[in-house]
Amino acid sequence: MAEYTKNVIRKVEEVLERLEVVRFSGSEVVLYEEKDNLIQKYHLLVKKLREEKETISRQMEKKIMIVTPLRQKTVKSGYCYFCDISYETDFPYKLKVEEQNTLGIVIPEGAAFCSQECLLSHCKEYKNREKLRQAEEKRNKEKITQDKKMITEIQGRMASLTERINRLERRERELELLPEGNQIEKPEEVGFFRRLGQKLGLARKPHPLSKLERVRKLKEELNIELEKTGEELQKSLVILSLDEQKEEERKRLEKKIILEKGRIAKKEKEEEIYE
Repeated sequence: MAEYTKNVIRKVEEVLERLEVVRFSGSEVVLYEEKDNLIQKYHLLVKKLREEKETISRQMEKKIMIVTPLRQKTVKSGYCYFCDISYETDFPYKLKVEEQNTLGIVIPEGAAFCSQECLLSHCKEYKNREKLRQAEEKRNKEKITQDKKMITEIQGRMASLTERINRLERRERELELLPEGNQIEKPEEVGFFRRLGQKLGLARKPHPLSKLERVRKLKEELNIELEKTGEELQKSLVILSLDEQKEEERKRLEKKIILEKGRIAKKEKEEEIYE
């Protein structure tokens, strides 16, 4: 649809270019006014067409397109399978099953073509569709695998954070039982080499907060990180669900088309028997 709109815009612009170079005699004021009015209408038409093209493009970007196998058309005796033109007075072009297998294509039983071009066009269309379908199937499976890998990594991070928080909670309960005087790291509790390292800037100096306050602060930071990681996990689970739904829909449509092919083939055989 977007390509069709683009072609229409191009044709309208060509008409507009030809119209703009049209000249009249100086006395034909009315014709000049009509020409200008017509040019304005064409410019307005081009503007609306471009807006429509942009709208279509945005919709196509948002829409998830699922590539399915080429739909099998009804085989009509005496008519080209590709262009649906009668070939009763001409030589019909066909491919044997062995030739189809060699080319990697499928042509319904009894289908024929009015020309070599139509036969080759069908082969090209079939192979292109199969190539796109296989690429989409591979892409979907890789995306689902990547989604699951990401979820596993996030769950691992959450488990690690939870374990660290649990350790801090145990440490917090231990510190709560200690006298307040034991909560602050005193200089005399630090060894000689530690004090020397602190003076040289090679070791961390005593923290201004108490041990209990530090544990609580760190636990709070880890809880915030755990909450953010949980949100990340929820988002990843939603993405996985959507990707799996897309793949399931692709399989459903593919199965539907295969069943349709079977019904069409069965119907054609029954019609041949009745004839």
